[in-house]
Parts: sequence; structure tokens; C-alpha cells
Amino acid sequence: MYSRNSFGSYYPVNSLVHRLNPIVKLINFIIVVILSIISNSIYINSFILILVVILMLLSYIPFKYYCDSIWSFRYIFIIVAFVCAYFNTSLEVCIVYIMKIISIVEYLYIISFTTSPSESCYAIEKFLSFFNILGIPLSKLAFKLNSMLRYLPLCLSVENKMLKASSSRGMDYYYANIFKRMWIALKLYLKKRRLIKLKNKQISDTYKQRLFSLKRYRTNYRTNKVGFYDMILLLFHVTLILLYLKDKGVI
Repeated sequence: MYSRNSFGSYYPVNSLVHRLNPIVKLINFIIVVILSIISNSIYINSFILILVVILMLLSYIPFKYYCDSIWSFRYIFIIVAFVCAYFNTSLEVCIVYIMKIISIVEYLYIISFTTSPSESCYAIEKFLSFFNILGIPLSKLAFKLNSMLRYLPLCLSVENKMLKASSSRGMDYYYANIFKRMWIALKLYLKKRRLIKLKNKQISDTYKQRLFSLKRYRTNYRTNKVGFYDMILLLFHVTLILLYLKDKGVI
């Protein structure tokens, strides 16, 4: 019933984004998250969103998978609009907040679709390698963080599947009023968590079957390689930082 791709997991196609270095992708994602949080400029957030859309197109992932995530956040967008209206916030600021949510969520989907769990886990471990001096078990920490990063795409995808399946069984979610929708969503919450935990357990079991050890240092020469397109993409993200600093009058 639940296909591998419906869970927001790795989508194996040959695209430019798939071939990018996972460590560089992680760094770019962190840059986007930080800029989206600290910048309220509609121009900078527009550039971020345009960059995210370009990556979505270059990933060769069916666009409907990305659109499903936006549709899942429709109520959050409504809540943001109501909160902005309540505090007499301008329409421009409201649009910026919505753009921030879309950019972060879609970028997270891009990483989830174009990076295998082992590669993303390895990238997190390499990114945190500085903390080796503290004696922190980075392999276990990277595995936990990798699961957390994949939790949101997993959660949204499972929710859409469960609501459609429940609607076909008589729990008519899409034509119900707001109160009945809230009751149905609450009733399905525990089932959704159970399915997500099951999917994460499947990933963990796959690691064990491949003799993957969290206690062993490992390296991957292919994922360590930084190519021309990695540097170009990183340059675009650094340019966003420079635009933010220029907007603040720092440079």
C-alpha cells in the first residue's frame, strides 16, 4: 500500500542533484535554514525560493511529490495568515513567513529524495567531526539526526496516505467540517506515529543486514569528492549570505 517513494525516502534517478556531494548539500541546507530564520527581506527569501525551485526541477523527481508537501501545510499557512492579521502585520511580512516555510520544507524534501540514508548519515557525521575531541559517539548521533531530518517528509507523506485511506473507509475527511477534521486527525495521530516508527525501524534493520556498524569509522571516497557543480551550488548559497549582509549594511 505504501510505496517506497511515498514515504519521502530516496528516489533513485540519475540527476545532477543526486550526484552532488551530500556534505555540500547539508551545508547548503543549513545556510538556507539560517537565512530563512534571520532574514525578513522579501527579496532574499524570493531568491532562496527560486533556488529551491531550480533544485526541485534539476532533481528529476515528479513534481507532485513536492506539491503534496505544500498541500499538507495548507492549515499552517492559514494559521500564519490569521496570526498576521490578528497582529496587524503587513501582507508582505505574511508572504515572507509562508515563503520561509515552503523553502525549508521543500529543501528538506530535496535532500530526502536525492540522498540515500547512508550518504546523509555519513555527511552529518563528517560535518560534526570537529566534536571528536569531546569523545561524543558521532556515528550514533549522526544516525539519530538523520532520522530526525527525514521525520518531517515521512510524517507528511504518511498523513496524506492515511487520510485518503480513511476517507475510502467512511471517515470522510475532505468533505467534513473543521471540527470533524480535527477529530479525525487526532484519531489518526497514534497510527501515524506507529507507521513512522516502523519505517525508521526498517531503515535500521537494513543497516544491520548490510553489516553497518555505528561504532566503526568509515569513509566513502565518492561522497568525499567535491566536484565542479558542488562548488557552483555552494557559491550560489554564499551569494545569498552576501546579499543578506549587504541588506543589513555590513558590506
